[in-house]
Amino acid sequence: MAVPSLPLRSLVRHCFSRRTGASVPTMSLVWSTAVVLGSLFSGQTATAQEVIQTVSATTPAPRLKASFRVETEIFEGTHSQPQSQHLSLFDSGLIYDLPIGGGSTITLFDPIRDRVVLLHKLHKVRTSISNDSLIRVAAQLRAAALESGAEKRLGLNARVLPGVPSGSYIVEFGDTKYVATTQAALVDSMAQQYAEFTVWASRLNLARQIGSPPFARIALAEQMASEGLVPRQVKLEVRRGLKTRTFRSEHLYVGRLSDADRQKINDIGSMVASFEEVEFSAFPID
Repeated sequence: MAVPSLPLRSLVRHCFSRRTGASVPTMSLVWSTAVVLGSLFSGQTATAQEVIQTVSATTPAPRLKASFRVETEIFEGTHSQPQSQHLSLFDSGLIYDLPIGGGSTITLFDPIRDRVVLLHKLHKVRTSISNDSLIRVAAQLRAAALESGAEKRLGLNARVLPGVPSGSYIVEFGDTKYVATTQAALVDSMAQQYAEFTVWASRLNLARQIGSPPFARIALAEQMASEGLVPRQVKLEVRRGLKTRTFRSEHLYVGRLSDADRQKINDIGSMVASFEEVEFSAFPID
């Protein structure tokens, strides 16, 4: 796992030392270089829709959004075996991100309730953080970067440029470079939903003190969505002195959910109903 040089780590420590009004971690920041690429009563089981989508009468009904699935594999260097695999299920405006194989953390992105929920299968605990808190954490990092003159190193103003071949994009900042190849979205709202997933996942990784600085990756996601595109492959290069580490994520899209996918969603509903709630700062990191 590569970590940035001391000035960047000190900058982020400074950022996280400020109070955000949320229970964000206070441990030393650890940055991974992987592409960034999820909990809430009695022992009675329930479906995810019953547990998660119970909203008050004053909450506006969400616009109908397409249901689909995305399988993601992340590779390091030229390795043919993936470093990690994830399944992301999009249904009724909610996003369920599940590890395939290794890993114990399931992430639920719940824009209806303006929150992100984390479930740990091994320890059987859950926690949540509000979307507003995630936005504040990112805003504090931005402000601290501007104050310290580190905006270029963190990619605050990184520009997304067209690449070759057509339909590919490049964004570069500091010692980091992303290259994305794309494909057309298979169903309506897929591009926008996937971009929203990327944005919130990037902010969540920042709050959990994992992942790369989020700003350039967010800009890349929003650029692709504006053209109705989704990433087919994203390559990440991280230079540290004379060494360069490379990662790539491969994405496979299916424009519907299978019966097995819907069973996974129901299983997550059972976890939400039964897992013990813990503070955000106490949630385990795989």
